[in-house]
Amino acid sequence: MSIDPLLQRLYARTTAGIKPGLERTLALLEAVDNPHSRLPVIHVAGTNGKGSTCTALASILQRAGYRTGLYTSPHIVRFNERLRIDGLAISDADVARLASLLLEHGEAIGSTFFEISTVMALQWFAERRVDVAVIETGLGGRWDSTNVVTPLASVITSIDMDHMEYLGNTLESIAREKAGIIKPGVPAVIGEPREALRHVFLERAAQVGAPCQFLDDMMHVELDRIHPDLSMTLSIMSDDGLEYGTTDLCGEHQVRNVGCALATLRLLADTYQVSREHVALGLQTAAASTGLRGRTEVLERNPLVVLDVAHNPAGMAALVRTITVAELASHPWQIVFGAFADKDVDAMLSMLAPIAHTLYACAAANERAMPSADVADRAHAAGIVAMNAGSVSQALTMARNTGHPVLVCGSFSVAEEILRHWNQPDVLP
Repeated sequence: MSIDPLLQRLYARTTAGIKPGLERTLALLEAVDNPHSRLPVIHVAGTNGKGSTCTALASILQRAGYRTGLYTSPHIVRFNERLRIDGLAISDADVARLASLLLEHGEAIGSTFFEISTVMALQWFAERRVDVAVIETGLGGRWDSTNVVTPLASVITSIDMDHMEYLGNTLESIAREKAGIIKPGVPAVIGEPREALRHVFLERAAQVGAPCQFLDDMMHVELDRIHPDLSMTLSIMSDDGLEYGTTDLCGEHQVRNVGCALATLRLLADTYQVSREHVALGLQTAAASTGLRGRTEVLERNPLVVLDVAHNPAGMAALVRTITVAELASHPWQIVFGAFADKDVDAMLSMLAPIAHTLYACAAANERAMPSADVADRAHAAGIVAMNAGSVSQALTMARNTGHPVLVCGSFSVAEEILRHWNQPDVLP
């Protein structure tokens, strides 16, 4: 049976918007006998980096032999990507069963898409008796529906200006919302480096009686090199000495995310026995072993085709910096680019201009997509040689036919169309 009708009902709950408060999530959990009370959880929040930190944690724990649940968002191609155990996505049958179980009750009490999805994940992980569930917050922390868990450790990766309409318009107010995941007696790892925000986390930890440690006080992680194959090598310095690791999580922005994962595992050393070999193997295949897609992902090596879901100026700057540090910026990059109309497209294009040889403007099949002709016009204004390719499929075909390296970026919807058809040569050659 197709799960599409159930998923359409679930996606329809996005019209309920974002509703602060945990009461609906708790009511849904009560309806399925409170599975969250039976789960060992690592809970991760942050403006940026929380998904990658979750990925590194899950990969290392899997390598150490622990049955590991992973709940992240958003998905790129299929809803099932959000819920994984040992890297394998939830089956359609389990999605159908859990959605059927929760949708009627969720619709009756006005639950949102993310609230229902979160309870589906917690129920599935409890049923499968995972040894650990790595749970990523959706938005904020204090009122995020994942904040019903009492974790083994709370992790906060970084603080930046985002979702100000919900979290406040200062870094301090946003930090305070993220700090809401710190629970009584539960150790917390803070990856945010700004001294000016440290007091926010210390105050919350003191208020609830939680041990609180900062990444920079626990260890120092440095980027050694980003390799041309878009892997990277790190130096990890701590009281245990100097270690080196290679990871398929690529980019300077990933260095602190890896550090947060390693610091968390150090705090949980009495609970989860993780060796240096487990860490090394887990980092080497972090994205590959957990199903993470679209993060500086190499789809093809000859010629090089790279996919990244960068969809805002900060993400685009990090992507271009990664390519530059990998000594690939001099390549004649063919850029496949499409974006949502409500994004800062001009700023993203200005970031791409230094590496772009030719840009193939496209529009994903999404009502929010900027028309490809408008993208091409804006690219011209940014000093980029651009062609109006129309569809994502046509843009990729034109770019690959040059025989030069191709970079696909700009939106999750563009990435979705690329990944959905990548192995179907009758659609995308």
